[in-house]
Amino acid sequence: MNTDCFRSQNNVVMTQTGMVLLLCLIFLTALTLLGLSASTDAILQAKLAANFQETERAKQSALSTLSWAENWLLEMDGPAPENCTEPCEGLTIHAMGDLPPHPEFESLSWWMQHGHEAGIDPLTGARIANISRNSINPPVWMIEVVHAMPPTENGTTDLQVWYRILARGSGWTNAVVSVIESTVVRSWPAIGASQLRKTDMSGTCPGSEPAAPCGRLAWQELR
Repeated sequence: MNTDCFRSQNNVVMTQTGMVLLLCLIFLTALTLLGLSASTDAILQAKLAANFQETERAKQSALSTLSWAENWLLEMDGPAPENCTEPCEGLTIHAMGDLPPHPEFESLSWWMQHGHEAGIDPLTGARIANISRNSINPPVWMIEVVHAMPPTENGTTDLQVWYRILARGSGWTNAVVSVIESTVVRSWPAIGASQLRKTDMSGTCPGSEPAAPCGRLAWQELR
């Protein structure tokens, strides 16, 4: 028997087997890397989707709070409320300059101290609506007087006041907060509360002249 030929064939078989094993290892490594990349991308996409949902949830909470505060103010009857840095009969209305330059970055405790929880009538303390029940923190709003025009200047018998309303909302966690502000003009009757004029015309404030401005002028998202 030719032993040299047998050894040569055996070496060739072992070499081929080693190459196949090496190729399999390279192939498995490539598949593993592709799997890890796909799973990492899926996790990232899931996190982005969750963050987007949380951001939208906080924004919707702030928008609901803003709408509730605006409607409460515009539907309020009687004479114009006074500016108070501390609650006056339950209501706090800040004068121009009382609030910090960027209230959107203040803490929730600060908002609760200087504002009002949405859905609760600040004058009576009674809850009349549930706003953003899915929020981890209560939605809060606050109001600031921007400008006031007495009847002698605006040509009517009403006092016209421009308000800045700030609304804060959150999602299911404390990670995302949304703050939206709006500018609202409101006309108030300048006569005594016992002589209030009543009107059923849409687009006007209770007790004011039919042509008096009443409603939102502009809004923007601060945070």
